[in-house]
Amino acid sequence: MPHQCSDAMKKILYVAILSLLMMACQPKKNRPVQPGPSSPATTVETAANPSSEQASEALPDTEVAEAVQATDTFVRDTTAPLGTPQNPIVVDPDNPVDLVEMLAKYGQRTVGDRFTPRLDSIRQGAEAGDPELMYQYGACFEQGWGVAQDYEQAFAWYKKAANQGQKNAFGAVGGLYRLGHGVTADAKQSFAWFTKGAEHNDPNAMLCAGNCYYTGFGVEKDLVKAAQWWSKAADMDNGFALSQMGDAYYGGLGVEKDLAKAVDCYKKAVEKGVPNALYRLGVLSYYGEGVDKDEAYARSLLEKAAASNVPEAKAFMDKHFQ
Repeated sequence: MPHQCSDAMKKILYVAILSLLMMACQPKKNRPVQPGPSSPATTVETAANPSSEQASEALPDTEVAEAVQATDTFVRDTTAPLGTPQNPIVVDPDNPVDLVEMLAKYGQRTVGDRFTPRLDSIRQGAEAGDPELMYQYGACFEQGWGVAQDYEQAFAWYKKAANQGQKNAFGAVGGLYRLGHGVTADAKQSFAWFTKGAEHNDPNAMLCAGNCYYTGFGVEKDLVKAAQWWSKAADMDNGFALSQMGDAYYGGLGVEKDLAKAVDCYKKAVEKGVPNALYRLGVLSYYGEGVDKDEAYARSLLEKAAASNVPEAKAFMDKHFQ
């Protein structure tokens, strides 16, 4: 009589197959467009955004992992990488990943590495109506984390999350309207959704609403209102908004010129690695404008800015550091 697999053994085999499939599913590298150095940035921080960085390893499906751990014949191999069939981790459905925090802490590619193995738990929570996981599921579709990139699905899940008040989802919808991803490009709709997100205290949406006012994208150009939204986002420690406010104070864009405040904003943005701020503060340090003249420090900042694809930084170095 053929040997019949026990339910426990079937579950172990299922976990092994699931893990192999997950490891074969490599997330796409998606670098955010950095703000240009010659004017305040007009791009959207993906939250995900994509925002926001806390699980550090692959996480298998909760039910399967629990079944494996409950199997009498299973012996955990603690020397194996966490998240593999030999050393599984149970997903905690009551403690979902904070996308915005992960984005801020780790950077987008790493977020994808961490999100892809948890896709099943994210999907299950989203389909069950959890607004945070709806937002995260939308981000998976927008970025191609564990699924084929699908902007229409991203748009649909972001809207569902926004309809339940998830604050980061408003700006995500605005970003898709701005780019025409998954929906017809519409500047007015983009601005409207950015504004909704800003009103829900999402600093990325505040930044983007300010950018819309600065460029006249979907709304009448208004530098004062642009600076107001940037300032609110900067107060929430948004790096790009701090850089924007540095530009605003330096150039008198919607606020009174104030070199000391500009330098302060640039320094805070530099700590966050914002390319525009690296370039600006590098130039100021080279000339000793608002800060002590320090060519060595200036060079270090400009090298970082150039490495972040700020062409003006490279041009400045070619001219002054031969």
